[in-house]
Amino acid sequence: MSALIYQQLLSQVFSEETASLHHRISSLYQELEEALQQARPGKLSQEMVSYRFERLRLGIGITLLQLLTDLGGDEDSAEVRDLLQDALDAANVQEIDKRIQKKGHLFEELYTDLYVNAEAEHVLSLFERTLESSTKEETDELLEEALELALDLEIQSGEDDDDLA
Repeated sequence: MSALIYQQLLSQVFSEETASLHHRISSLYQELEEALQQARPGKLSQEMVSYRFERLRLGIGITLLQLLTDLGGDEDSAEVRDLLQDALDAANVQEIDKRIQKKGHLFEELYTDLYVNAEAEHVLSLFERTLESSTKEETDELLEEALELALDLEIQSGEDDDDLA
């Protein structure tokens, strides 16, 4: 069920202009599910589960930052999104951490320079919780909340468009 929610969230947030990014992260939830099914205690597969979980968190973070960028976030939100995209190319969890730590100042700038409205604040809160999540269950809850927010924002922007007509 959560894999479906993840796909719905991606479909809701990414437009035709960002279709390549959508495609790039669309399999991350399924990859984690497969790694969990194959995992055995004390085996290298546990490392793979951690890696796949980190990649899923990156995918959720990228999606939330895309939503924030679409809400009018400035260049900082796009730069952090791009950093997370770069981290997707890492071969293991340690490499993901290195890539993110190398440009960790971008996270601080995101929070310092961003004009925050209620919707953007909610997206940033979900982003923070994504970074702090440590279980699949936590990420599943975040996905549901993020989808609900994305759907609400779509409804609001649709209503604004109708008012202009």
